[in-house]
Amino acid sequence: MAEEKLDPRIVRTKEAIQSVFKQMVCEMPYEKITVKAITQVARINRNTFYLHYNCVDDVLAEIQAKHSSEYSAIVSGINQLKETGKLVRAFFEYMEAQDDFFKRVTCDSRFDYIRERMQNRVTKQAAESRPLKGLDQSVCNILLTFNNCVVLLYRQWVADGRKIPIEEMIELATTLLEKGMKGYAK
Repeated sequence: MAEEKLDPRIVRTKEAIQSVFKQMVCEMPYEKITVKAITQVARINRNTFYLHYNCVDDVLAEIQAKHSSEYSAIVSGINQLKETGKLVRAFFEYMEAQDDFFKRVTCDSRFDYIRERMQNRVTKQAAESRPLKGLDQSVCNILLTFNNCVVLLYRQWVADGRKIPIEEMIELATTLLEKGMKGYAK
């Protein structure tokens, strides 16, 4: 099946809306972001906004879906039960390649409810992966929750100003996830 080509005007408009939205998330509380404010800064008509989105939450949902799909594609070939190091590296490298909006949503506790929605999407996709299929649902849930500890480690690393070089941080996170605190004690 051939991919549908989008009209460049639609692409530009959606990019403008998303860009302004991301900028606003970095500058003000999410609850204060309105369609009116987005359209004014993006210099588009409100009707144009409503051609593409029903509300501000839809802009966020589309951005989250894009990031979730991108990240899931990157980690889809990684065996979550046996390749912790690859999973940790993929996460840290993906995060460091993202824009300020994405890093802010991931690291700022005021955006936990937004981050959790995105994390739940990725977790749901991970639950459907081959290494986890066939496991008891409760066991699968615990394993996926444990895998999400990498997000907390990343957030703390960022909060501390990234003082540990990224390679060391990836190694530390991998050791902690594979062997726990005893693994670090050597």
